[in-house]
Amino acid sequence: MDPLDFLKSLGGVARVGLLRREGYSERAVRGLSFAGAHQPRKGVWALPDADPELLHAIIDNSLLTCASSGSRYQLWLKDRPARLHLASKHHRSRRFATHGQLRFEPDRRLPIASIEDTVIHGLTCLSEVDAIAMAQSAMQHHGVPRVVLESEMTAKYFGTARKRLAKADGLSESVPEISARILFDSAGLKFRRQVKIAGVGRVDFLIEDWLIVEINGFQFHGSREAWRKDMSRSNTAQIQGYAVLSYPPEQIWNSPEMVLREILAMLERGRPRV
Repeated sequence: MDPLDFLKSLGGVARVGLLRREGYSERAVRGLSFAGAHQPRKGVWALPDADPELLHAIIDNSLLTCASSGSRYQLWLKDRPARLHLASKHHRSRRFATHGQLRFEPDRRLPIASIEDTVIHGLTCLSEVDAIAMAQSAMQHHGVPRVVLESEMTAKYFGTARKRLAKADGLSESVPEISARILFDSAGLKFRRQVKIAGVGRVDFLIEDWLIVEINGFQFHGSREAWRKDMSRSNTAQIQGYAVLSYPPEQIWNSPEMVLREILAMLERGRPRV
């Protein structure tokens, strides 16, 4: 691979030291200037269309972490960060969220913290929804052992982070479901998650053992067949004496008071008679 293609594979920015360690001669590295690359600071080469977050991290001698690296690992996130999250020991700035200690080896080529540090920083920094979602997706889809995360968060100041990690129990299957769980917990509702009902299948939430609440995203009904199947499930559940409420993620996030009012109104009305 020529040095230009290699630089492109790194998001368009890299330190000279990395290029030399990868076997590119000093002459080949200097030749990047003929392809339009420049040096935003000494020891760094960047293309005009370099990834701005990677460029910022390298120039700042930092690593992307927390929500900024979580999206690159394709971890679950409800909200993209408004500011960069950087692991940096040398200063703090209001321009970005700064994280300090790194416990694991970062990416060998890119300025990105390890997935373990990404999750630990997220558990201490992000909203409860995003913190739980990142931890659960890291364990569920990337094989990050829970015990490894727990072993790095034994200090007293990790109390909130440990509680959030405990809620990443693998039952919720999406960020909206995690959001709904937090909402229902806050209202003191008695519910179970991912309950299997004969003839109906698995439902997202079962409140008071008779009110089914489903959180269905747009992609849930990606075909007419999926829509028919969902209608059949709902009908079967109601025939068996269950009540059913369904909400899109947007209502859980943007209208939580309305969702709770409707659920409480159903509970006050009581279980339907068969």
